[in-house]
Amino acid sequence: MKNKKRAGFSVIEIVLVLGVIGILSSFIAPKVRDYLAIAKDSKAINTLQSLRIANETYYLENGNYPNSKDNSIGDVLVELSKYVGDKFELIENELLIDIGGSKESTNTKEIKYGGKVKVDLNSSKEFILVPYGETFDFNIRGDEWSKL
Repeated sequence: MKNKKRAGFSVIEIVLVLGVIGILSSFIAPKVRDYLAIAKDSKAINTLQSLRIANETYYLENGNYPNSKDNSIGDVLVELSKYVGDKFELIENELLIDIGGSKESTNTKEIKYGGKVKVDLNSSKEFILVPYGETFDFNIRGDEWSKL
């Protein structure tokens, strides 16, 4: 009699491998989610920095900051379009940016994933980020949105 060679894997081997993969992914998935959220928050902060640099460049070239009626961000972006292009999309004359998540306070460990912040102008005509909708006041790292 000839020996038959086994081809393929048994059901037990496949189930065992899937179980190990499941256990490993349960450790990795939350960290990946946090890193993606931090990346989105960083993008929002970088957008804010780009607008601030464009605003200062405008000031250096023109001797004054962009004019706006009643602190309208739309009017300011029209004047800054030479420096930032037209990559920003206004929704009802507001500039909203997606974020990865937010927290209620600096010490809170619980993160609310998703949300938006609004780019606004303060009384000194400086760009700031303001929580929009159900977004909490602090980003994932614990920094207050309006103080970035």
